[in-house]
Amino acid sequence: MTRHARAAVLVVALGLVAYVSSALTSISDSRTPPSGPLPALIDGLPSDNAGQRQQFAERVRTRFPLGFPERDLMLELWREGFEHPGADGTRRWASLERGNIACKYDWTVTWSADQDGRLTAIDGEYVPSCP
Repeated sequence: MTRHARAAVLVVALGLVAYVSSALTSISDSRTPPSGPLPALIDGLPSDNAGQRQQFAERVRTRFPLGFPERDLMLELWREGFEHPGADGTRRWASLERGNIACKYDWTVTWSADQDGRLTAIDGEYVPSCP
């Protein structure tokens, strides 16, 4: 093998080591909460999935009780960073996603409202997607 070929193999090997090291760092960091400030509706929730699911749903129902104006709900969710609004018949939703290479975290608020624009049903769902 020529000197240039050995140098090329060495450069490729070092690049591969750097790539694998970076990927492993990302994966190990995936077990930590998503980076950046979390909105008040999510901040401070328990780190375990079951506790987070339960307390997120409770926070949503407490902060936005039945009869709450739907317009105000949507404005508050938007201010906190919730996006991806959707509707399926009378059911509506908005979600906030965070994550990294290995994990995705999704908090979704679902609701229904009457013809006067007042909430008739509301819930919060938390879905982590980690291997």
